[in-house]
Amino acid sequence: RQNLSLPEAGRLAKALRDENGEGLKIVVMASVPGAITTEWIDDIDAALLLFGPGEQVGAALAQLLAGDASPGGRLPVSLPKVGEERFTKWQYPGLCKDNSWCKHMIANFSEGTLVGYKWNIAKNVPSAFPFGYGLTYTNFEFKDLKVECDSGVATVAFKVANVGVRKGVAVPQAYVGFESLKPVVRQLRGFRKVELAAGHTADVAMVLDEKDWSFFDEDKDRWVSALEVGDNITVSVGSSSVDLPLASTFSCKLATALVK
Repeated sequence: RQNLSLPEAGRLAKALRDENGEGLKIVVMASVPGAITTEWIDDIDAALLLFGPGEQVGAALAQLLAGDASPGGRLPVSLPKVGEERFTKWQYPGLCKDNSWCKHMIANFSEGTLVGYKWNIAKNVPSAFPFGYGLTYTNFEFKDLKVECDSGVATVAFKVANVGVRKGVAVPQAYVGFESLKPVVRQLRGFRKVELAAGHTADVAMVLDEKDWSFFDEDKDRWVSALEVGDNITVSVGSSSVDLPLASTFSCKLATALVK
């Protein structure tokens, strides 16, 4: 792909909106290979993105559009804003010795650990739609976070409430951060898919251990636990990589066996 745009979607959505005004409901359904830009989003009412759908995609889409089923997926990538300058031409697609295009260009992957949503968060560059984002036909509330940790194992417990009027699927996500992880601020370490009827609440628990708060120390040539170097650990819970209403900072006893 030469760029991340969907020009056909933009032209069609604008033409339909210009001709019909706000009286027409416009839904964009797109099968995409990865990240795209959504400069047409203000001209539509909803978007359904399909990442490699299977042979039953037609029946699935009909159920979603008719309301017989609710969207349950979440973005596996961040969708950038138009004009996001994530890479220089030297990084990608690469330049030759005289800083020009040539037949055998070499990409320079110099971003280190700041890949995907980690780059957006660390650089404070908001995405159009962040990693982990996704809507459904109801609303959820996350509350009552409690973290207990001992011997290198942490239990992250909280409640998920369906505060809307329809059954739906929540996908609470747990992100972990600590000082030695920098420049990465936090990274996804767990998620659950929770189906709830309207007005119902569920107890959710995730178990994390030392591999979830470890980093690779190049000087020591091994994985090192944050607890080993005395870092406190922050776990944040929410509906995407940036919508994280619950957070708790903790430490605990180090397990006998360190991460190898």
